[in-house]
Amino acid sequence: MVETTLSAVAQWLNTTFASFDYSIFEFFGNVLHADWLTPIVSAYTHLGDSEFIIPMAVLGVVLCCFKKTRKVGMTLFLAVIVGTLITNVCIKPMVMRPRPFQSLAEDAQYMLWYTEAGSHLESLNRSFPSGHTTGAFEIATALFLTVKNKKIKWIFPVYAVLIGCSRIYLMVHYPTDVIGGMICGIVAGVIAFFIVKGIYKLLEKTKFSEFDLAETIKNKKAA
Repeated sequence: MVETTLSAVAQWLNTTFASFDYSIFEFFGNVLHADWLTPIVSAYTHLGDSEFIIPMAVLGVVLCCFKKTRKVGMTLFLAVIVGTLITNVCIKPMVMRPRPFQSLAEDAQYMLWYTEAGSHLESLNRSFPSGHTTGAFEIATALFLTVKNKKIKWIFPVYAVLIGCSRIYLMVHYPTDVIGGMICGIVAGVIAFFIVKGIYKLLEKTKFSEFDLAETIKNKKAA
């Protein structure tokens, strides 16, 4: 019944990548699954929720108030905005791909993996691309491109990759959903980076570029 209502894109994804998606599910379900690991993954995956992504965007706005962190903050904020527009506003409503637990409801082996992973319920028919993965990669890309500390910046891609893996582990997204989210997130982060770069060139040596909230507060206290 689900198959007859699929959009053209969802139908193409389900037929073209069926073998690939299922083989990855098989690896996660049979090889990686462990009872002790499931609650850890279930908790970690929330770092891709909107409840985490939105505060990160707010943090970006706060960082914009300080000269040293302005570029990081602007890029972070814009990456979240661009990623949300690409994934949640444009692609998801257009593709309307059913979740694996919808399309594969009659597959006993998949349903066993899904049940063992906690039977997590997610919004229906909004599987592609993975919003959690988009959110993680837009943040990771923005921070990777703007944070100067080379030792710290590599933490961000690892965080994003693990978010994507968590969505497959929990069986709530096809692997192709996660790959799609990864691409959307990286594109959003790169777009944000170049937008901010352009803004900096445009507003170079203006009051905007020189403003620093910390210095303003310090000067007021001194006065």
